[in-house]
Amino acid sequence: MSPRPPAGGGECASLPPVTIVLDPGVAAWLLRRELRRVAEALGTPPLGPAVPIAGPVRLREDAGLAAVRHALSQVVPRVPYLSYEIDGFGARPRGAGGTVGIRVRPSPLLASASRAIGAALEALAVPGDPPDEEVLIPAARLPDSRQYRSARRILGIAGLPWYRRLVTLFSPEEPGGTVPAPGRLLDALRLLILVGDRPVAGFDLVSRRWIARPLLADRGLRAASLRAYRHARGLELDSHPPGDRTPGETWFLADLHLGHPGIALHCARPFLAADVAEMDRVLVENWRRTVGPNDRAYLVGDLCAPPDPSSFLAAAGRLTGRLAIVRGNHDPDLPGLARSIAFTAGGHRFLAVHDPTDAPPGFDGWVIHGHLHDSDLRRHPFFDPVARRVNVSAETAGYRPVPLSLVERLIREGADPVPLRAGMDQGYGGTPGRKG
Repeated sequence: MSPRPPAGGGECASLPPVTIVLDPGVAAWLLRRELRRVAEALGTPPLGPAVPIAGPVRLREDAGLAAVRHALSQVVPRVPYLSYEIDGFGARPRGAGGTVGIRVRPSPLLASASRAIGAALEALAVPGDPPDEEVLIPAARLPDSRQYRSARRILGIAGLPWYRRLVTLFSPEEPGGTVPAPGRLLDALRLLILVGDRPVAGFDLVSRRWIARPLLADRGLRAASLRAYRHARGLELDSHPPGDRTPGETWFLADLHLGHPGIALHCARPFLAADVAEMDRVLVENWRRTVGPNDRAYLVGDLCAPPDPSSFLAAAGRLTGRLAIVRGNHDPDLPGLARSIAFTAGGHRFLAVHDPTDAPPGFDGWVIHGHLHDSDLRRHPFFDPVARRVNVSAETAGYRPVPLSLVERLIREGADPVPLRAGMDQGYGGTPGRKG
């Protein structure tokens, strides 16, 4: 029999509504940037990057935050992270107006967890409106219908009037919004309890511990959670990954950006933005634990920052293997750095080039590239059999070199597009809406 949930002691009589959200963690900066773009386009104040998964609800007088914590502890799945995808914009009508925001596609496990958390929260709440089915990161709350319709049009989510629909019958392109639609696969390591808009406690999925509000920003706790997450996701290696080593293997990796203080923020890398040394350590050790001294290894551009020759050569000297370097847009112009390298393997032609748009026109082989990171995984996934591209940017490659044997296997098996290499090995609940 499970322990009886603690009583609230009357603390909730005057509490604002309670909401359970995903803590965006290292993705907070990226989401704030997207929300600022929306706010600037709409002329509204920017909102914070909370990812709501249950609520808001008003608690009964006999329930309280202790009961909420207890209920969540019982139903949150025992996994170190929960995956979701931000996928364009969505809208939700409310009264005369409505809310617009960034649409969230949860992984199957997150969707199941959200339902369980929602049911647990509803059991402690006074009766209210049914929960919304679509998950939105709110970008603007608009009180009247005119503002709401205008926002939908600006974000490209408004229905077209009949005369515009008639035009589209003769035009292949339907007019969209003026704000670029965001798209990214993300993992959450914490849940937060919000009272109103204020976080009062967090639940760490890795340690399964509650974190009091004063410690939510503690760097040591966040660093420990990120380290455990990287190990669970296969993004930080303690030894050579099993099954990857083949004598004389060939490896590829791009966009390490060693020493780059802003790259963790821009790409939501699983490191504290202020701890560049930790990011560098993991990337270099992953390389050294993967690439043998006699292996061929292609560094497909953007090794480090700043791009001065001495820093570049020092960084390259830390990497193992028989190294061939393709110059990226952040690399110095040094002798021996190739713009591209062509080779043949397994009956297929390959071209290693930093920016895939620099491949020669008409090249009908496979392009192994970097440069694009994980900024648009629909157009530039890790493995794209349609465009014949393999995106080995550090983020899509799982922060460790990619073996040519894996690429050849995916080609040979006629694999579907693979958004992220990390999603091939394991994934708690799968990649949202994708194979993985």
